[in-house]
Parts: sequence; structure tokens; C-alpha cells
Amino acid sequence: MRLAQDEKMTDGPIFTTDVVKDIGNPNRFRWNIYENQRVRDKSFYSFATKREAQNDADKFVLKLNSVWPNS
Repeated sequence: MRLAQDEKMTDGPIFTTDVVKDIGNPNRFRWNIYENQRVRDKSFYSFATKREAQNDADKFVLKLNSVWPNS
């Protein structure tokens, strides 16, 4: 698990990401977003590479940060 891109250390929610192999298709990857160490969101789609999944997870966290700018 890693801290999401552009994450700020504050008292608000802390988002982290984790990219894992897809259980249904081990040749593909999915991401999880954690908020304060609890699963908040999971990717709907799977990705061909771990890098693609991580990039998509980072975009998702940026959207979350735009909704909660103090997080």
C-alpha cells in the first residue's frame, strides 16, 4: 500500500492506494482506495498492467481530494 499522489498530511481523511491482482483474472489488476486504513472504493474495471491500475487509482484520489480539499 502506498500514499496516494499529492496526499497531504492533515487531520482529515487520509487516502492510500493498493493495486492487486484481479481474483477473477490473475493476468489483470484492480485498485483499492483506503480512507483512514479502511476500504473506501474499489476499481470497477480491471487493468492490463499494474501501472495502468495505479495511474487510474491516482486520478481517482485526485478527484476525492477535489471534493474534500482539506483532506
